[in-house]
Formats: sequence, structure tokens, C-alpha cells
Amino acid sequence: MGTKYSIDAKKNAGKDERIKVLEEKLNQTENKLNELNRNLEQKVIERTVEINRLLRNKSKFIDNLSHDLSTPITPLISLLPIIKEEITKPKTKELVDICIRNVEYIKRVINNSRELADITATDLIFKKENLYEIINELKKKYDVVFKSYNTKVQNNIQQDLIVKTDKNRLLQLFDHVTSNAINSMPEGGTLTFETKNVKKDSGVFIQVSIKDTGVGLTREQTDRLFDEFYKTDDTRHKLDSTGLGLSICKQIVEKHGGKIWADSHGKGTGTTIYFTIPSKDVVFDRSF
Repeated sequence: MGTKYSIDAKKNAGKDERIKVLEEKLNQTENKLNELNRNLEQKVIERTVEINRLLRNKSKFIDNLSHDLSTPITPLISLLPIIKEEITKPKTKELVDICIRNVEYIKRVINNSRELADITATDLIFKKENLYEIINELKKKYDVVFKSYNTKVQNNIQQDLIVKTDKNRLLQLFDHVTSNAINSMPEGGTLTFETKNVKKDSGVFIQVSIKDTGVGLTREQTDRLFDEFYKTDDTRHKLDSTGLGLSICKQIVEKHGGKIWADSHGKGTGTTIYFTIPSKDVVFDRSF
């Protein structure tokens, strides 16, 4: 009996020792994981600070560059039409017209670049606004344009729908989306505004959809539509678009805590731009 108990005691002692060694290894592993997590968190913080610094420098660079370019462009815009009036040769007038169109395009690029830099660098001022009335304001603003391009506008938004938004920035967004939609409907068409509620962790957001009946887009085009300087015109010679309008829209929506995307089922099917903005009850920023 004594021998059996002695053997059992040794087995238990050996088992306890193995458990102790295992626990020590687990503790060592846990300490290493905790240290790795702390290092990772610190690196994330450092990278975030660096990214924010680079974004600020980018905005400052674009703003300075735009300002420097606008100085020599201004007299060209003023003087080229005067020079054109002094020219009698039709061929030379055509050449001056080419210069005028290109200078005006450069001016649009400068203005859109400064607009994008300004949105990136500044905070939005949020207030409760009636979205239905904002769309009606847009309709009145572009009434002549809509008629001249044979574009019908349907405002299907609930008349008492209140959202939290920076109204001026939201109107900027609608300006760019509407301009793109009109260009995609050269023979005229319909522009439809609708909304629905979507739930997020921070509360109910409003999903706005702007649907046109234009030429439509391919999958590749919808995937790249909000990239800076991207143009759906593959030749990139289309001078009425800078490729920055929808990038500006993306910045505005993200400043609202929302997201923006496009949907189209191919050529000839029209395009719908979707984006989300906070409802009147959402609280995700101290600015509210």
C-alpha cells in the first residue's frame, strides 16, 4: 500500500509540475500578446497622426497651388475674348476659341481643387434642415437649366423630413450630382429624388437616392466614380468635367458621418447616386 501511495504521489507531483510549467508559458504568451497589442495601438496612433498631417499638408499644397495658378489665369480669361474680337481671320479665331475653352477648363480645375481642399480642411456646421425644401430650392435655382436640357425633376421626398446637415455643403453636393446627371441625359430625361430610413449604431440615417435616366455606367465606372480626377470619358478630352465633382461629394458625405455610392445596370440604364446623412435625432458629433 505504501508503495502505491508513493507512486500516486509522484504522479500527482509530476502532473502539478507540468500544469505549473504550462501556466507559466500561458502567462508569458499573454504578456507578449499584451505587449504586441500595446505596440500595435501605439503604431496605429502614430500612423493616424501622420496620415492626418499628410492630409493637412495636401490640402494646404492644393490651396497654395490653386491660388498661384489663379493669378496668371485671371488676365487670360479677361483678355482672350478681347483679342478674339480684334481678329479677322476665321481660322485664327478658331484657334483663340480653343485657347479660351482650355483656359476656362483650367479655371474649373482650380476652383474644384480649392473647393475639395476647403471641405477637407474645415469642419461642417450642422443644423436641422428640411430636405424637401432644399430640393425645391435646387429646382428653382436650376429651373432655366432644367428646361433648356428638357430635364424633369421629381421631388418624392417626404415634405416634413428633417435632417442634420450643413445646408450649403449639401447644396454643393446636389450641384455636382445634378450637373453630372444632366450631362448624362443629352436628349433630356428625368431626375428623381427619393429617401428611406436606414439604421446605424448611432441612430437612424436618411438614405438619399438621386436617379437619372441617362446613359448609364459600367461596373468598372461605378467602382471608380468617386476617385479624384476620374472621368467616365475614357479619352479624358471632355473639358466640361474636371473629374473632381463626385470626389467633393464624397468628402461632404463623409463629413456627415455617412457614405456615398453609385449603382447602374450598364449602358442605357441610367444611374442612381446614393448617400446617407443623419436624421434629426442622430448624435455622433459635438457639433450637433
